[in-house]
Amino acid sequence: MKRISENKIYWGDLHSHCAISYGEGNLENAIKRASQQLDFCSVTGHAFWPDIDSLTKDKEDIKNYHLQGFIKLKKNWRHILAILKIFEKKYNIKIFPSYEWHSLKYGDHNIYSNDFNLKLLSANNINDLKKKLTKNNLVIPHHIGYGKNKRGINWDFYSSQLSPFVEIFSMHGCSINENNPFTMLHDMGTLTGNGTAISGWNKNKIFGVIGSTDHHGGYPGSFGQGRMAVISNNNSKKELWNAFKKRRVYAATGDKINIFFTINNMHMGSKINKCKNRSINIEVSSISAIESIILFKNDKKYKVFNIKSKKEIKKIITGSLEVAWGWGKKYSAIKWDGKVSLEKGIINDYQTCFRGMPKLEPNQKHYLKNSDLLNELKEIEGRIHFKSITTGNYSLKDPAYQAFKIHISSPSDDNLKIFVNKKEYKVSIKDLAINGSKVFYMKGWLSELIKIGPFSHQDELYFSKKIIDSKPSQKTDRYRVEVIQNNGERAWSSPIWVSN
Repeated sequence: MKRISENKIYWGDLHSHCAISYGEGNLENAIKRASQQLDFCSVTGHAFWPDIDSLTKDKEDIKNYHLQGFIKLKKNWRHILAILKIFEKKYNIKIFPSYEWHSLKYGDHNIYSNDFNLKLLSANNINDLKKKLTKNNLVIPHHIGYGKNKRGINWDFYSSQLSPFVEIFSMHGCSINENNPFTMLHDMGTLTGNGTAISGWNKNKIFGVIGSTDHHGGYPGSFGQGRMAVISNNNSKKELWNAFKKRRVYAATGDKINIFFTINNMHMGSKINKCKNRSINIEVSSISAIESIILFKNDKKYKVFNIKSKKEIKKIITGSLEVAWGWGKKYSAIKWDGKVSLEKGIINDYQTCFRGMPKLEPNQKHYLKNSDLLNELKEIEGRIHFKSITTGNYSLKDPAYQAFKIHISSPSDDNLKIFVNKKEYKVSIKDLAINGSKVFYMKGWLSELIKIGPFSHQDELYFSKKIIDSKPSQKTDRYRVEVIQNNGERAWSSPIWVSN
């Protein structure tokens, strides 16, 4: 099927933190890490909390570290903007400056600028704040699931003015609906029915959805903790910004799941008027196996497409696999230096899956130093070279291992060669495809290890479908797409609204 869009998909994280306010890690390392995996980013400073004095005395510690962070940010704001401008050029990544405006009543919002002239502005309520801003700003709600009066979304005060989308996935969890597997576990609370995206759409609010990490350890794009995609003509800041405003955005957990979703050739985020015959096109691709694609109509499952691979072994095996390293003892620091190559085949593409320490607040401590997490990966003459430092997994829910994924085309008798920390391993591609992953312990059981696999067949990595819907259900129907992968990673498109 011919691609349904000539536009491209670009990846970013518009919500992360480091030590510019309260958080950990220096600003340059944060931008450097972002540039390894993303096309654009923002490192957000905590700046204001107008109703902070309503906190009770038992929350004095929370009040204090926020106020200290605000003072620190304001003191250095001009320098931060100036150095971000330098880093944008140095690391070849688009940077959108931002600061965070907290509120129990109105919910937490980030304020963005499309240039480096962003002023720190505040107000007692969200509407007055927006009046102080311009068309060069965006005001984006996040961790909306906590709901009203708990620093989540308050739909009573939401308007799409300067707020074309909301953040539904981050380290806090997922707020798309109440029936999702990404539980909100922070001590701020958990998901409430009036804090979901669906509750906002049911109130006839018009907005798209994104993911971002909200990482507080200087690691924008930390894998598995939230990313956003934008569909744009190119990755200039002007075009990205225009796409933001048109809601041509969507949310993903970690893997770069590519979604092109149109109705009558109009992209996600669009509003289509006077249309009864809807030609719906969905095209999805990923570097990991896709399990299912769900087309929702008015938040009910309209079509479900399950991907079933033939798992054929041909003379040329095409697909993807993961290379992951880490594990071992929790209080250790393991240095890794490795090379991965094919004896006969070709590495067509690769994606990094680098992650930071799971950090959301100042008192979280980990064994590794923040500066240790400067992963390196290069492709040199068909070989993948990587360097890294890992520790044992932080908990049974918080992985510390690092990884990358490669898409390959190999003869059926080909082998993947791994040379790491002065040890050499060889894995049959055919064996991987038939029998699954291989694990090599570097020093025996209970030590650090490297894992090769799983293997995903080519027919698990791509899906396309055209659907005709000529039966409007209500005055305005809302369509959206959700993609679920075998490894649990997901993506949620912004809706398309179609009125008859």
